[in-house]
Amino acid sequence: MLCRGRAEGLAWPKRVFRSSPGGVVVAASALALVFAAAAPAGAAPAVAAPTPGQPAVAAPQKPVIHVTTTNLPVPGASGAYATAVTSCPAGSVLVSGGMWGSKIDATDPAPPINGLRAKGNFPSDASGTMLANGAQNPEFWAALGNFGGQAEDGDKITSFAMCAEGTKLDHRVVSVSSVPGPNQPSLAYVTTACPDGTVVVGGGGHTLPPQAPSLKSLGSFPSDAQGNPLPDGATNPRYWTAMGLINGHGDGTSQTFSYAVCAEPGDTDIKVVRTDRFGPQEGSTYAIATASCPTDLSLLGGGQSMQKGVTSGNPAGGTHLRGSYPSDTAGDPDVNGASNPTSWSAIFAAGGSGGTGDQVASAYALCADFDHDTSTTLTANTTGPLFGHSTELTASVAPGVADVGTPSGSVTFADGTTPLATVPLNAGKATFSTTQLQPGAHPITASYSGGPTFRPSTSAAPTTITVGFSQPCLTTAHLGPLIVSAGQSLCIGPGGRQLGAVAVRPGGALSVTGGQITGAVASSQAAAVTLCQASVNGPVAVLATTGYVLIGSDHLPCAANTVNGALDVSRGTGGVQITGNTIGGAVAINNNSGSGLSPDDAVPAFTANRVTGALVCAGNSPTLRQTGNTVTGLRLGQCR
Repeated sequence: MLCRGRAEGLAWPKRVFRSSPGGVVVAASALALVFAAAAPAGAAPAVAAPTPGQPAVAAPQKPVIHVTTTNLPVPGASGAYATAVTSCPAGSVLVSGGMWGSKIDATDPAPPINGLRAKGNFPSDASGTMLANGAQNPEFWAALGNFGGQAEDGDKITSFAMCAEGTKLDHRVVSVSSVPGPNQPSLAYVTTACPDGTVVVGGGGHTLPPQAPSLKSLGSFPSDAQGNPLPDGATNPRYWTAMGLINGHGDGTSQTFSYAVCAEPGDTDIKVVRTDRFGPQEGSTYAIATASCPTDLSLLGGGQSMQKGVTSGNPAGGTHLRGSYPSDTAGDPDVNGASNPTSWSAIFAAGGSGGTGDQVASAYALCADFDHDTSTTLTANTTGPLFGHSTELTASVAPGVADVGTPSGSVTFADGTTPLATVPLNAGKATFSTTQLQPGAHPITASYSGGPTFRPSTSAAPTTITVGFSQPCLTTAHLGPLIVSAGQSLCIGPGGRQLGAVAVRPGGALSVTGGQITGAVASSQAAAVTLCQASVNGPVAVLATTGYVLIGSDHLPCAANTVNGALDVSRGTGGVQITGNTIGGAVAINNNSGSGLSPDDAVPAFTANRVTGALVCAGNSPTLRQTGNTVTGLRLGQCR
């Protein structure tokens, strides 16, 4: 691990290279090396280009960012330079890159001397030649290193390629700008702009000629149109600025280049994370600045800058860049084969003449939110079902952009703020059917939980389901038997008085709210039965109900009832809630199962009732929830 102080070397995978002293050095393929071994001394062996990456196919899974590296020795002579070129593995596309200058062997205690600098990095062709403005879909990333006035054997330059797999960043364009200089001790800045409709996903900077010992690329960072570094938290940058530094005199041919890799973002947001610290405080030391992406974002690339200090002025003299690269949070590079790096680091070095004082050394990370927007729509097979009859709700979840796969995860259906059910998506749809909605209006919403690469969403407005009846509710006196036939849904409302027995036939549904019944109530295989704030002068038997049985509630708008007679609720399969009632006879709650719509209805419940007579509870599954009951007779079974 690197420590913050003097630089140590890093161990890198051993590879074979070709080089031309004082000129470009390019990574060689294995086939080229076979011929190179047989080539006469001084001959230029043929070099096969690295295999370019292929466009990624979008899929409903988190994109992966791969790191590939190529490292090459820098010829040990003052002004000598080397260029390392890296490409992406098949199935991924190049979005950005970085560079690093170090020792070949991490066991060597001597760090690279002050003369080694990372001179620039940029999108290139396979030979390491920088791409021109407007180039499409770059495939290679080059990093150039050189020696200033000092040189030593064994130092190297490493090129990093950041390669995205499974994203929509398939079409990328390179924006390049340049300015003359600097040609005398000073700084030169150049800003390049991405085309309209695109954003920066990676960038680089470079100074020419490469053999000029005192000419350095010190900054390469996301900026505004005027070249000012973007602050921490900026989003979707469009400009990239590079800065060149010279601490001697040039020959008039010096140039500073800025490169931006630009892509159409779709619904991908890119956030700039910036970390500032002081540069190296003593001569022949270095300082590392590291910017880390939030855990829910993916690192695409990054950059660095050294800015003017309040008292120490602009960077000058021996200040130079040692590296700008993907890393861990401690600043150690993520090397060849790594995936999903979290951070971007930059190493700034000071020459032997002194440190940088209060000059600000900054690292910038470009962090992408690859999650796609979604929209959730809700439809119902009917918005006016009869009480006790089925309502089918279907939620459809669609991505906000095309060709990004099908959302997975789950949808929660809710009645106002009360969750009704959570259903997994199947091919982007979730369906929920219920017969348990109580009479009245229900504002139903569907909320998508989100999933890999997809953001949560909720249906735009509630879908109102109004549960009604086959005919108007009874609100006056009715003399004689009342029969609820199969398929019927009848109700007795406030003011309604039923003077005679009530029979609910199989498939029928009855709701009594604020009404009175004088006579027995007998229900067999009903679709649903509800009694709220009702008065029944006679026995009540609710047997083998297929839907929900609600007789008073401790959480629903269903006030308690008075039953002057025995109560038998048995063999129901759609859930049972009996709460707060006064019952003037024996009670039997047996062999019920199922649950209601809300979590409070998860088990059959008999709570807070006053019973004059025996109470028998048996065979209810799950075990009956029963608390707070007052019973004057025997208690048997689950209701002891």
